[in-house]
Amino acid sequence: MSDLSLQQVSVQYEGQAAPTLQNISLNIPHDGITVILGPSGCGKTTLLNVLAGFVPINAGEVRDGDKYINAPAADRTVVFQDDALMPWLNVQENVELGLKIQNVPAQQRSAIAKQVLQQVNLSGAEEKQIWELSGGMRQRVGIARALAVRSKYLLMDEPFGALDAFTREQMQDLVLDLWQQNQTGFFLITHDIEEALVLATQLVLMAPFPGRIIDEIEPPFSRQRRAGKSFRQIKSDSAFIDMREYLFTRLNAQDPALYEVSI
Repeated sequence: MSDLSLQQVSVQYEGQAAPTLQNISLNIPHDGITVILGPSGCGKTTLLNVLAGFVPINAGEVRDGDKYINAPAADRTVVFQDDALMPWLNVQENVELGLKIQNVPAQQRSAIAKQVLQQVNLSGAEEKQIWELSGGMRQRVGIARALAVRSKYLLMDEPFGALDAFTREQMQDLVLDLWQQNQTGFFLITHDIEEALVLATQLVLMAPFPGRIIDEIEPPFSRQRRAGKSFRQIKSDSAFIDMREYLFTRLNAQDPALYEVSI
């Protein structure tokens, strides 16, 4: 199965004096969890929107194998921070929405929805209304909706930023479970260094003005979690602490004079 790739990609919005992204080259494995970490204004969301096909590029190329990406498609589904659910639909109807747009028959839609709701630990919640759900449950519904259309990639824009610490760890575990269970690549944006380290198989560090990649590392901690280590064991390990401090230092080493108005 092919990977997503960006080659020398630059994006400059109309009216801006400088590019939002400059010379971004990155390979995003179809079987990994790529996490983008960086301060506000470094172009993380613009990069996700480029991959989703929402934003055109000014230079370079974006490809999925030998296919050029220049428009949205069902093989790349976005999971937003605000969950973007339809409040007039119940849980199952929300999960079925993408399938309905694809004209999947009702019986098949229902079976797929029940299957993915089970994967995100929401079996029995099919008839619940969105307003009855907690923040974590709503995010699970959003992820289930993305899984239902069998996307090759889930593109997640700070999906857990509004959740409390306990629920956030539950959702991090869910991502790791889904990564193991499904042939799905994850591309996830975060501001949280510890979240980046516990989830990423590939961690990409960005700096702003213009948005650019300054480092790529391959943390071992997501695989340690899947092997049975607890989050507490991982986060108290000296290797985790050293890598966390390294990332903190890199993020804070950029010249503050470069931090112009956030994009």
